[in-house]
Amino acid sequence: MKTKIDGILKNTLSRCFEQGELKQTTFPDYVIEVPKNSEHGHFATNLPMTLASSQKRNPREIASIFLDNLKDEDHFFEKMEIAGPGFINFTIRAEEWCLILSRILQFHEDYGRSEMGHGEKVLFEFVSANPTGPLHLGHGRGAALGDTLCRILSFCGHQVVREFYVNDAGLQIKILGESIWARMKQKGDPGYAFPENGYHGEYILDLADTISRETDLNPEDPHEAIDRCAETGKAIMLKEIQQALDRFRVNFDIWSLESDLHASGLLEKTLAAVRNRGYLYDQEGALWIKTSEFGDDKDRVIRKGDGQFTYFASDIAYHLEKHRRGFTKAINIWGADHHGYVPRVKAALISHDIPETWLSVLLIQLVKLWQDGKEVRMSKRAGSFVTLQELLDEVGVDAARFVFLTKSHDSPLDVDMDLVKKQDSENPVYYVQYAHARICSIIRKAELEGIAVPDNHDGISKHLVQEEEMALIRTMWEFPSLLEDICRTLEAHRLTYYLTHLAASFHRYFNMGSKNGDLRVITEDRTLTQARLILVSGVKIIIANGLKLLGISAPEKM
Repeated sequence: MKTKIDGILKNTLSRCFEQGELKQTTFPDYVIEVPKNSEHGHFATNLPMTLASSQKRNPREIASIFLDNLKDEDHFFEKMEIAGPGFINFTIRAEEWCLILSRILQFHEDYGRSEMGHGEKVLFEFVSANPTGPLHLGHGRGAALGDTLCRILSFCGHQVVREFYVNDAGLQIKILGESIWARMKQKGDPGYAFPENGYHGEYILDLADTISRETDLNPEDPHEAIDRCAETGKAIMLKEIQQALDRFRVNFDIWSLESDLHASGLLEKTLAAVRNRGYLYDQEGALWIKTSEFGDDKDRVIRKGDGQFTYFASDIAYHLEKHRRGFTKAINIWGADHHGYVPRVKAALISHDIPETWLSVLLIQLVKLWQDGKEVRMSKRAGSFVTLQELLDEVGVDAARFVFLTKSHDSPLDVDMDLVKKQDSENPVYYVQYAHARICSIIRKAELEGIAVPDNHDGISKHLVQEEEMALIRTMWEFPSLLEDICRTLEAHRLTYYLTHLAASFHRYFNMGSKNGDLRVITEDRTLTQARLILVSGVKIIIANGLKLLGISAPEKM
């Protein structure tokens, strides 16, 4: 619709220039938008107002000249009128809107798909939890966001690769080993000291029990035993993380290991390249990188005085390796605690002539869990936090994925467990899924009465005359452009907003029929019934497509 209107506007403006109705100027920047109030038309443009300065004329006068020269040979518009200080409002003929229904039913599960990405290679790195404990709610929120964005970008023509970066080297892995070893020793010696910064929770006891059963570590040197506990514990936790993500319907194409950067020599090779560029220097026994020259607030240590590399050193090598793999764009989803980390990583990339825009970072804000009006802070298994698995046990995958995307990622999120377990309209995912199931029920009932959704959609505009029907069509029309906007903005929560709005519009329409038999989908008028079946089938298709992109099921019965 907007594309066609834009073409008409440009042709009309050119005609006004050619005929001398308006003074020749460059084409101005104008917008075509959907008015908040449908009484003001279906679309509006500020074009006359953008011309006022160059034409030195009143915008309403320009609008009048514009409309006098506009040719609507296809009878696309039902009404055109000047509004306010110089807007032009357009109302589109019902027949044009009904053509959208035909396209929805024609393309079905592909409706909304586009090639806007033109095969652009995009690398998504998300979750990337340390294999030192179970996934928590923040990881779940990042997983839902990352997976949904990957689905949408792929749907819109991008070549998307999903990657999980495993921090399987360094101090936290050593602490994991020490924590497991301490719990093993405490079985025979309750007074054995637990590491001050060790990992707590029952999962450490579980790891200790598992490793004790499978491996005899007592004869070994304590240092060797701790190393074996660390490696075995890391492997077990990584498997649990993979299982939790599988359950959450999140899969990765690549599992990238930090340890591989060390073992392959890539880390040393990368640092040599950085040194050759003149961005490394030694100071106080440590090795520093000059990130302050590229937007960071200060230089950073990449190798400590004891010879141990910092995590930042690995991150530099990892991100440069991402770029070498030929991705046009990289997108990371990190926890909010990584806020200060973003400029230093970008600074390291800029030092290698990689544009700042190549890497985008989305920071996930905190998730709080509420039950019975109280915040749930603790987990029996994890100790200090609630695990993703525990949430899924309580509310299910569909509800968890949906609720994680009900707010923008950069806003804190409160999850009301009592609410998302309800089987009624207060539960947002139930509300949307029920719209799909309700339409499936309508179609089944119609089929029992010998009325199927027709393949021929001619003339349906004569029957779809209710404002609520046209409003549903106009909302459905927004779906493809919404997905493309999400690709540009990475605001996945807009899809849950949209589906909730569409479901609400459908439920209102359905309830009209509950009060007035003439407004039901299935009526005594077969032709009218078929037209309304086409309408609700369109809603069903879009809800199903939207839920699929969210990684959520679209039940046919509830």
